[in-house]
Amino acid sequence: MDYKFKWSIHNRSLDFIFILALLCVFAFGSLMAVILGANVYKGIKENMDSNFEFRTPLSYIGTKVRQSDVIDSIRIVEKEGVDALVLEQPEGGEICQTWIYEYQGSLYEVYIEKGTPFLLEEGLAIIPSYGLEFDLKGNLLDIKTKDHNGKTRGLSLSFRTSQGGGSQ
Repeated sequence: MDYKFKWSIHNRSLDFIFILALLCVFAFGSLMAVILGANVYKGIKENMDSNFEFRTPLSYIGTKVRQSDVIDSIRIVEKEGVDALVLEQPEGGEICQTWIYEYQGSLYEVYIEKGTPFLLEEGLAIIPSYGLEFDLKGNLLDIKTKDHNGKTRGLSLSFRTSQGGGSQ
């Protein structure tokens, strides 16, 4: 009888250790799943932020350019050492200009009557910007933007109307 009692206690100890080990394996597996999930989420969020930083300014500028696609209405002007995209459009008998540029880490826009003096800081800050470049060659406008990691993406726009000449 005494032998069975010892065997029963020993069996229960092994059962307890087995259950405890199984619980530890489950807890470790759950912890690893949470850590991996957090890393995947971090990567997805990083990609989404980067895509936002690329697509938003490119889409915004592309839309503005398409709206102003008339003969000789688009040019690049340097002001205070900053390249700005200048879009001209007639409004109420006057020529108005939309200036789009990067200044102090933001994409800025200012809408003025042609010839009106202004300072770069007087524009409206639209979104954060980490780098913006314009290049206008004939009928093609290249826009390059950077994200917070320094990666560069661009957009090339071909005008429906000819810049510096007649309609195509």
